[in-house]
Amino acid sequence: MKDTVNSSPSSLPLWGILSACAVVFIWSGWVVSSRWGITGDFSPVDLTWLRFTSASLVLLPFSLRYPWRNVPWKKALVIALGCGFPYVWLVYIALTITPSANASVLINGFLPIVTSILAFIAFRTPVSRAVVGLFIAIFIATGLMAYQPIHFSWQNLLGILLLISATAILATYMLAVKTWSVSLRDIMAWVPLLNAVILLPLWLIYSDGLDAIRALPVKNLAFHIVYQGIIVSVLALFLFSYAIKQIGAFATSLFMALVPSVTAILALVFCAEYPSPIQWAGIILCSTSLIVYSLANR
Repeated sequence: MKDTVNSSPSSLPLWGILSACAVVFIWSGWVVSSRWGITGDFSPVDLTWLRFTSASLVLLPFSLRYPWRNVPWKKALVIALGCGFPYVWLVYIALTITPSANASVLINGFLPIVTSILAFIAFRTPVSRAVVGLFIAIFIATGLMAYQPIHFSWQNLLGILLLISATAILATYMLAVKTWSVSLRDIMAWVPLLNAVILLPLWLIYSDGLDAIRALPVKNLAFHIVYQGIIVSVLALFLFSYAIKQIGAFATSLFMALVPSVTAILALVFCAEYPSPIQWAGIILCSTSLIVYSLANR
């Protein structure tokens, strides 16, 4: 599989890099806003349904003109569910018991590791020494960020397992997009609509339905419709998929490792979540390791 694991930053397409950077800020805001919504008025299943239903309605005119008769359904389902409601729902559930910065580290810190493991298993993609060093640094940073000066609890372990599971699902999507050369048009058609349709019966089972949505504050509801349904599910999806096609799944996952640092700052400002000194060390290590990796490749 052709990827850009060992490419220097100067050789990566500029627009792919800019798209990945934009996704970093959008996803950081997504983690913080989701934590705020989940610990406030929304249940995980309601926020998941709202996200994909809003996105599918926004893209409905485009979806109606899409040639659905020619869809390779197995690939479409892997792509749609890989960055769809299974990933999102798991993250939302984990955010009910996990702070924003910790969740962001566990998802994005493990993303390059899981992506590389899957690539090696599926395609025997070689891994350089620089990548191994980066893995070690991110693994340590993840441990520092996940550290809590409290006694062990099954709740903490559950949150970690949920987030790592979500990461594995997202890594599968990233590799599938690159391997199958899926077009942006296909992704924009498949992901929102298929997730909205498949999720609907689950939402009706596990939620109070429209009654639960009507009971939500209008301002909060409008914010999540715009941010979750349009900015995250449509704009970020487009930018994320574009970045994968331009600079590769692994290189994109490295940019995503910057999300914990940005998330921690946003969580500090908007949610008053104060990382401990040990957790700040993990944030700094996570960001610094990416800079060192880039300089080594250069």
